[in-house]
Amino acid sequence: MSERRTSARGAETRERLLDAAERLMAERGISGVSLNEINTAAGQRNTAALHYHFGGREELVRAILRRHGAWLRARHDELYAALDGREPSTRELVEVIIAPVAEYVAVGPSARAAVRIWVSATNRPELAVEEIQGLVDATLTRAARVLIARMAEGMPRPLAVARLVTAAQAALHVLADRAVLEDAPERRRDLLPLPLVAANLIDMTVAALTAPVSPQTLRAAADALDPASA
Repeated sequence: MSERRTSARGAETRERLLDAAERLMAERGISGVSLNEINTAAGQRNTAALHYHFGGREELVRAILRRHGAWLRARHDELYAALDGREPSTRELVEVIIAPVAEYVAVGPSARAAVRIWVSATNRPELAVEEIQGLVDATLTRAARVLIARMAEGMPRPLAVARLVTAAQAALHVLADRAVLEDAPERRRDLLPLPLVAANLIDMTVAALTAPVSPQTLRAAADALDPASA
């Protein structure tokens, strides 16, 4: 019984630390809050509590993302499965990527904090490409591969990859900004309903991905990507 109580207290402490870290990192950025501040905000007098449960900042961030990842993965999988194995349209693939994040913004403050932290994490320059890919679930990777292959029919593949990354990041930033507005205590502006924001954002992303590549961009791509020009 004593071991069970100890285990329960440990789990409760871990959840309090995650709650505090979510709130503070969402407000001030992943690197904008000290681990001691998170300990204090979680009501932990033992300054080693966070290190004991998570080891450090990076594992703490991963734990926050894992905490919310199951919901997002399930929703991504649900949307992808609804395609019934047929050839999806570009809009349907973009919806798989964007719609679950928009829906998650509506879930509550903890979910909104996670969206803001996720966007911050993917923009950290010290993260390698492999680490960024580790933040993305398999369904998103499948959807991205189909989109890139489709786009690469009309442009160099590196340009297709860059276009998708840029468009997806822009959409996620819009949703992270919406998360901020949702929780703003003294908001003085009217907001469009989230489903409408998501639908419009999907349309805009599709337009960005399918926009014709100008001759100027193709020439610049040829100069930048041709090894002989280096």
